Amino acid sequence: MPATTKTKVTAPSRYMELIGEFPLRRIMTAAIHASAKGLVLRLSSGKLDRGAADYLDVLVDLIADYEKRSGQTIDAARTSAADIVRHRIEERGLSISALARLIGLPQSNLSEMLSGKRDWSKTAICGLSSHLNIRADRFLA
Repeated sequence: MPATTKTKVTAPSRYMELIGEFPLRRIMTAAIHASAKGLVLRLSSGKLDRGAADYLDVLVDLIADYEKRSGQTIDAARTSAADIVRHRIEERGLSISALARLIGLPQSNLSEMLSGKRDWSKTAICGLSSHLNIRADRFLA
């Protein structure tokens, strides 16, 4: 029988930093919920390493669980991609011009997509999904 070796699995350091800042536990109060949402906003506005991305995924699930248990969920199925983008722009204090530069599009093209005069391009979908944390399938509805 071959000998088995144990491999030590280490989590990326950013993950452990985030755990120290805000431990991943079931959210039980409105104050903790508000703190968690603030942390999600902060994390989703920058580049994430693998550990931070994993942490963010779990934190979003914990927030969604709390919101469901406390009756805060809304049906966003009828919310357009443009409305979500506008909300995220406002949330982050961006301008349409700044966002267009960030995702590599002319400002006029992004404005036309937001107003419904132009279909969403692949470049726009990829950039908005990445920078504003919006699922790509929201743009295809």
